[in-house]
Amino acid sequence: MRKSLPAVLMAVTLAGSACSSSPPPDTRPLGDVTAQPQECGLISRQAIARAIGRDDFLASGSRPGERFDRCIVSKPQSDEPGAELSISFDEPSALSLDELTSTKQHDRGVDLPTGLGPGYTAQYEGKKGLSTYAYAWTPDARRRLSIYITPGAPGRDHRADAIEFVRQLKPILLTPPSN
Repeated sequence: MRKSLPAVLMAVTLAGSACSSSPPPDTRPLGDVTAQPQECGLISRQAIARAIGRDDFLASGSRPGERFDRCIVSKPQSDEPGAELSISFDEPSALSLDELTSTKQHDRGVDLPTGLGPGYTAQYEGKKGLSTYAYAWTPDARRRLSIYITPGAPGRDHRADAIEFVRQLKPILLTPPSN
């Protein structure tokens, strides 16, 4: 049986469009965010790669053996300013409790899941696309953990990734030292 040229072209077009569909969402968990090998003396290289969607990156900040205060992840040898992932710990926090509350309202923040607060996550449209951040702090707001993912790996739930970083880093960074 002989097919007409339009029918053949339609079949080829449909087959080609099926191949060019977007990849399925990446729902793999971040894993242990402090597993070896680490960057900045604390953050798992694998967790960073999964969150930003790339294995090649430059991480700078705290050094192994030092008190952790930051990890800034950017593209290697890039002229683009800004980080793809930023994790910082501030003690004392540069923001008061009133400022944190005001920022949460302004950015339409969503409370962290039960047991992780106080803190919230928010998203905003930036130069690089949709950016996500999470803040968690001690009840007196003296110490604060900040996670920024800008813009993050395609197909991932960046809010869930930010929350997972908070979930695993909070006990390490925000729990008061025992005397």
